[in-house]
Amino acid sequence: MTNVRRRTSKTIPALLMAGVGLVVAGVAGTCGEVKAGRQPVVQSAEPSAPVPSLAQPPLESLDPTPPQVLPAEPSGPAGPFLNRTDEAAASRRKMTLSWAQTGWKLVAAGEYRRAAQVFARATELAPHDASLFVGLGLSQHRLSRDDLAVATLEHALQLDANAGQAHHLLGDIHYARREIRTALRHYETARRLDPNDVMIQDRLLTTRRESRAEAGLHRLFSPHFVVKFQGPTDRHVASAVADRLELTYKTVGSRLAYFPPGSFTVILYSAPQFRHATFIPYWARGLFDGRIHLSLAGMTGGPNVADALLTHEYTHAVVHRLSNGHAPTWLHEGLALYFEGGAKPWGRDYLSRHAWELMPLQSLHGSFLELTPRAARIAYAESYGAATALIHRYGLVRVRELLAALAATPDFPSTFEKVLQDRYDEFDATWVRARAEQRF
Repeated sequence: MTNVRRRTSKTIPALLMAGVGLVVAGVAGTCGEVKAGRQPVVQSAEPSAPVPSLAQPPLESLDPTPPQVLPAEPSGPAGPFLNRTDEAAASRRKMTLSWAQTGWKLVAAGEYRRAAQVFARATELAPHDASLFVGLGLSQHRLSRDDLAVATLEHALQLDANAGQAHHLLGDIHYARREIRTALRHYETARRLDPNDVMIQDRLLTTRRESRAEAGLHRLFSPHFVVKFQGPTDRHVASAVADRLELTYKTVGSRLAYFPPGSFTVILYSAPQFRHATFIPYWARGLFDGRIHLSLAGMTGGPNVADALLTHEYTHAVVHRLSNGHAPTWLHEGLALYFEGGAKPWGRDYLSRHAWELMPLQSLHGSFLELTPRAARIAYAESYGAATALIHRYGLVRVRELLAALAATPDFPSTFEKVLQDRYDEFDATWVRARAEQRF
């Protein structure tokens, strides 16, 4: 299961002109997917999941807070020189406003590379406007250049210590890095600056809860995983989990031709602790939200059951890493079920019996967590069927290319068409029939 409570902050500022001063009001959106399967909301990245793997907010959802007005340019002596100075300053402000508006439109469209270039130009014209550096930092964050994003956002705070959007984004970045104390400090400041921001309140509560739940955990390290567990009696389970995950890393990696760099964090819980820490439905045994959360109860059904669970959750981690958290939930869950392997309780016959209950794939881009057990079962079956049809039609290599393209351009329909040379709505309209006719 992927919990797309995306901790990736998608920030869309409003831009206004007041008098001769440039007005650029920034709005921090939600950060990032994963509530099980929810597409990170401007979601700032659990996460990053990475805070449960985080969709773009509508352009009209702008922050009503008062805009920041740049100080007026100093005036020269009276006469023609004054007029030339005023005209030059007005021209520069007008150009900066144009660059800023373009930058935020590109952010809204998911064109983060171009947005970063535009904001960089705007900061040259108005080097004291913190909101422009927030836009640049957000774009860098979306491009997975958090090293640059942190420096840019910290510079924004040097210009304006009350730039709440910068604190929000820095909280998300440090949370994804598991630098919990620093993340808490930024979230607390952001909440102080805007006590009514429900998203910040949620981030703060989640981070505090996880910090308490993970206090005192033991750690076991393998080449690609850090496994956290409760006590010495669970060390043998943690060691077995690490060994199996290393095999899964090689198996899934060879099929996708993708071996993620760095390491993944895995946390093992007793059944009661798992429910308390994740707040997910009773039927779930695992969760990915930037980290892999596993219930020890899910590891007791024999090696095949344990391997299926580990492969399922690790696939979520790979899909998230490849797409930078922008894959829709049906593709997340469908690929996880596909790589998990084994006999599925749903196949062509199941989909045929429930054909009238199937939903457009567009409606399966968000979380499955709040679905009833029956609706969730159908959603998983549909996700598995659609993902299998996608692989059968285009092959795993092109599916991987689709995921990688989403990292730079999150709009799924347009990226689908660009990479696969087919319309998304046409695939959605034909995959069930094609799967039945070709019997896969």
